[in-house]
Amino acid sequence: MRTAFSLRLNGEPINVSGVHPNTTLLNWLRDRGLTAAKEGCAEGDCGACTVVVIERAGDGPPVFRSLNSCIALLPSLADREIWTVEGIGAQGLHPVQKAMTECYGSQCGYCTPGFISSMFEGYYREDLRTVGDLNDQLCGNLCRCTGYRPIRSAAQQAWQSASVEEKKCDRFGSLLAGSVSLLGGLEYEADGRKFLRPDSLTALFDMMASHPGARLLAGGTEIGVDVAKAFREFPVLIHLQGIPELQRVEIDDDGVVIGAGVPLTDVMDLVPIPSVREMLRWFASRPVRNRATLGGNLVTASPIGDTAPVLLSLGASVVLESAAGQREVPLAEFFTAYRRTVLVEGEILRSVRIPVAPRGLRRISKAFKISKRREMDISIVSAGLCIDLNDENRVVSARLAFGGVG
Repeated sequence: MRTAFSLRLNGEPINVSGVHPNTTLLNWLRDRGLTAAKEGCAEGDCGACTVVVIERAGDGPPVFRSLNSCIALLPSLADREIWTVEGIGAQGLHPVQKAMTECYGSQCGYCTPGFISSMFEGYYREDLRTVGDLNDQLCGNLCRCTGYRPIRSAAQQAWQSASVEEKKCDRFGSLLAGSVSLLGGLEYEADGRKFLRPDSLTALFDMMASHPGARLLAGGTEIGVDVAKAFREFPVLIHLQGIPELQRVEIDDDGVVIGAGVPLTDVMDLVPIPSVREMLRWFASRPVRNRATLGGNLVTASPIGDTAPVLLSLGASVVLESAAGQREVPLAEFFTAYRRTVLVEGEILRSVRIPVAPRGLRRISKAFKISKRREMDISIVSAGLCIDLNDENRVVSARLAFGGVG
């Protein structure tokens, strides 16, 4: 069992030793004197704590991804590269920082570092083209005094200040020219607590057998809230993000299979099902979607979970796996009660399977969400609606699923 692990922080290699495995990234950064990131809500809602990490984009090239450091556990970033605003501006103001000052986008400044981090991620995105894209990029960051117009103006000014090729060649864009491997195995222990990261399903099931009380951790956006808000401690955490089988999206003539560990941002980008993308547009914020996973959202079995209704309407099933083998269960039979599922001891949710419409039928699917705020809010009621039509436009089958109404 190791007592240290490594990561890169603002371009410098760091050896982390003796830090409690339940420590959040935010608290660790602030203990190191990097105090620009702030704790506002301690649950990933306000964005004051936002920083940036270099991640994989599915099977594609490296990308910058913003995340809420207040709910990200430090060991989950082992072997990754993290950037804070201190590092982003260390060699002169970055274009997003420069634009924020020129557009008067900051008053008290409490939220500004978080906005800079989200703007920084957006600056290097090639798929950010519309006003809606801009709003989505920034909706995870709340401003309490400046107002959003100058901040949005700053974002637009910065993103238009350089061409795609110029951004690829600057000091940060060049960091994305290489490759980012899947996370490897890790067994870390400090203060009598363990953080384990298997690199295969076999290793995972061995760890689960050796630590029957361990808590599984995927994106950590729920466990992180338990740690930061409820001050819970977990003696043993098993992180799933190093297992290749859980990170894949496979598309064929029969439908789509989404690994349980695929971040929701990648689901939104890779899965060609309009209602799924529509639902994810209103799912929390981009920094949350950059970490949260489809499997994690389903396994929590929350009655207001946003992914379940649309997947139920599409007739999805889940593939469950243990050391003894696999079984496939219709999602409609997966939930048994409030926060309860059919998962048994030693079993995980491996993937979600969404079938295509039966041959010869035309499918129409929609997702709806009603909440007090349009963005960054829990559902009052949500719905997934799917109908299959024949050549005569007659409804052959219909599935309507609702969340938050129980």
